[in-house]
Amino acid sequence: MEAVPSPLPDTDSERDWSELPVDALSAIFTKLGTVEILMGASFVCHSWLAASKSPELWRFVDMTRHKVIFSKRTGILCAMAKAAIDRSDGQIESFWAQKFVTGELLDYIVRRASTLKSIRLVACTFIQWQSLAMLAAKCPLLEEIECSYHKMPADFFKCVGRVRPHLKRLRVHMHYFDQDELENEMIEHVLEEGGEVFEEPFEQREARRNADAFAIAENMHELRLLQIAGHNLTEKGVRAILDGCPHLECLDLSSCHDIYVDGQLQARFAMIKHVRLPWQRSHDGDCPDLRAIGERVTMADLFRGLARSLLEKMEMGDGTYGDD
Repeated sequence: MEAVPSPLPDTDSERDWSELPVDALSAIFTKLGTVEILMGASFVCHSWLAASKSPELWRFVDMTRHKVIFSKRTGILCAMAKAAIDRSDGQIESFWAQKFVTGELLDYIVRRASTLKSIRLVACTFIQWQSLAMLAAKCPLLEEIECSYHKMPADFFKCVGRVRPHLKRLRVHMHYFDQDELENEMIEHVLEEGGEVFEEPFEQREARRNADAFAIAENMHELRLLQIAGHNLTEKGVRAILDGCPHLECLDLSSCHDIYVDGQLQARFAMIKHVRLPWQRSHDGDCPDLRAIGERVTMADLFRGLARSLLEKMEMGDGTYGDD
């Protein structure tokens, strides 16, 4: 009669996850994102909470592209961001956020993150340009700024360029709209109502369209990367940028449909390592540095994600980050 082998012990049921050494926990946490640590791993047990507070884990805070960002309220998300900043213990180098950032949160970062090198804000429409410019002035190591899908005036680029003349990367994506078509519709409406229309001189109109480009060219001479996709600048603004920013290595002009690219511009583009032309899709090319946060996410995607999150019970709780 053959002996029946003894069953293997159920190691999972006997394993005490709270007794994992700190270095093992740190290795686990580095594989997780900011939101997962704040809303999941931190609440497993006291030892995991203690390990999750290691400042090394919070040098890069990324609060983008997560379903929580599109379902939680602004107050909760800002409280989570503050917790992440506090855990960095003044060592944070990158802060990336989508949608929820406020001026008050930017002030909080200024007071606690003088080591900041990169700030990327996507569709953060609650902030004013002065708050972001103040942050740039107070963070001497800052090399990268993004403020996409929230229109910044030319004064913003002038101010940032003056306080951070050695800025290396600037990203200001916008959703392109046909300004000529919009202005023509407005003119037709005014005429139908019996009003008068005063035609704007061509030179004044072109200067208005290129105001951002001129401000960048005049104040940000050390840029290596510029993403200005979806803007209404013309080829005159592009030439100003190429003249004022001679060190550019990456230039994104995708969806800038008011630019006429002639042979002279093509020749100048050939001198830059990576260029996305107006007719190229934002994910064309082989330059990882030009990959935008959520560039393939449409507004319909966001609305569908929000609807799902309202219908489904969230898999993770709110923790202690607020109750608004």
